[in-house]
Amino acid sequence: MSIMVSWACSLWACVVVGVVAGVGGSEEGVVEVVVQLEVDGREVEVLDLTDGDSVLVTFHLGAALPPPARYILIQEISPDAFGHVKVKPERVDVWYGETVLPVDGGVAGERGLTVDGGLIGTFNLTGTFLGFTKIHFSVVTGEGRTLFNSQQFTVKIQRRDKKLDKIFTALVITMVSIAYINMGCAIDINIIIESLKKPVAPAIGLASQYLFMPLVSYGLGYALFPESSALWLGLFVVGCSPGGGSSNLWTYLLGGSLDLSVTMTVVSTLVSFVALPAWVYALAATIFDEGNFERLPYGTMVGMVVGLLAPCMVGILIRRYMPKTAHFLKKLLTPIAVIFILVFSTFGVYVNLYIFYYFTWKVMLAGVALPGLGFIFGGLLAKMIGRPWQEVLAISIETGIQNSGLAIGVIKVALEKYSPLGDVTAVVPVGVATFTPLPLLLALLIKKVYGCCHHHPRLPGPPTCASTDNNDLKMTPATSQITLSIDPR
Repeated sequence: MSIMVSWACSLWACVVVGVVAGVGGSEEGVVEVVVQLEVDGREVEVLDLTDGDSVLVTFHLGAALPPPARYILIQEISPDAFGHVKVKPERVDVWYGETVLPVDGGVAGERGLTVDGGLIGTFNLTGTFLGFTKIHFSVVTGEGRTLFNSQQFTVKIQRRDKKLDKIFTALVITMVSIAYINMGCAIDINIIIESLKKPVAPAIGLASQYLFMPLVSYGLGYALFPESSALWLGLFVVGCSPGGGSSNLWTYLLGGSLDLSVTMTVVSTLVSFVALPAWVYALAATIFDEGNFERLPYGTMVGMVVGLLAPCMVGILIRRYMPKTAHFLKKLLTPIAVIFILVFSTFGVYVNLYIFYYFTWKVMLAGVALPGLGFIFGGLLAKMIGRPWQEVLAISIETGIQNSGLAIGVIKVALEKYSPLGDVTAVVPVGVATFTPLPLLLALLIKKVYGCCHHHPRLPGPPTCASTDNNDLKMTPATSQITLSIDPR
């Protein structure tokens, strides 16, 4: 018993002082060995690399090894399916000597020197893929029997900054601004004001957005990522985010109430100042207890609201004072929306290609399931309450499409000091943003095919209401105070 107590105390002391210790044993008894790492002459407890960079690591075993020890194995223990580092050499032969001799650069890491105080060796460590991993040491005999397994050293591999990131961000901001100017030209501000006087539909959207989506994202994360706190947290944060700006584009393309969609986006973004941090503080600690969410990026949220409202207001002013220009810009909204989707799904994928290596079947399932459940729940709730079809469609889309950009901003800022945890956590929000358009694209295709199949040539005669407006967009405050109708042609 006293031996076990002594062993436990020694191990705990090693952890407290920040020295990674390992314990192994043979049939004769337990041998305790202390392992220390040095990089550039500094003792380190965590190895921090940039993707593609290499460092020469010196390791010290704090006790002399018995002659049966023949080599040291240095191995990565990856928590996922990826290899994040490359160790060279993976095997360091033990050489017994009384003094430490200089190790030639050409054979660095190939030979470990045992001295009175223990063993000294070196190896090269190269970061190969973003994320967290661990390495450990095994002392092995000539017969392949392990004498000692060390504790695990944490290795962090940071993402290398790329200029394409900034280019892609600037391109997206420019395209979104243009799209929202054009969208403002199609919005009737009077209908938005009327909708807020009797806010039944926006209230349905808020209930779906901030009650159903956070809870279902938490449940999905529990089911899919119990072993990965980072991915679970990313899914939960995106589930707590407001409606995404692309919901307005999709509502327009599919023939829903654009005014209601824009109203809901603005309202849900404003409510996110309270709802998002409230949900994060309530449940995030049960997922991941190392993150610091005291620095929620409220400035980013304000920027999102301004970025949404400013170009919209420009479009509304153009509609009011330059109706001919507004009529022309409205016609550009559909091609701009298509171009935006194509740019995000091509250039955006290329810029963030490193994230897609994390796209396991679970990440893809989460990316499909979260928006899909949102579409279904929002639409069913609106239909059960008796809203018109165009409002049902707008509420469904607004519920299912999350503001993944805001979620990524929250994650990156809140987890900044735990880098690269923010990059890993952002994988699921990117997955959600990637797979959200799929059912919407299918619905748009069905809509177009249905329209073509039911379009019949008309006999000569007086023009009808369906053919006089040249596919113009109409908004009329009928039974729903926020009705949008698009000519079927």
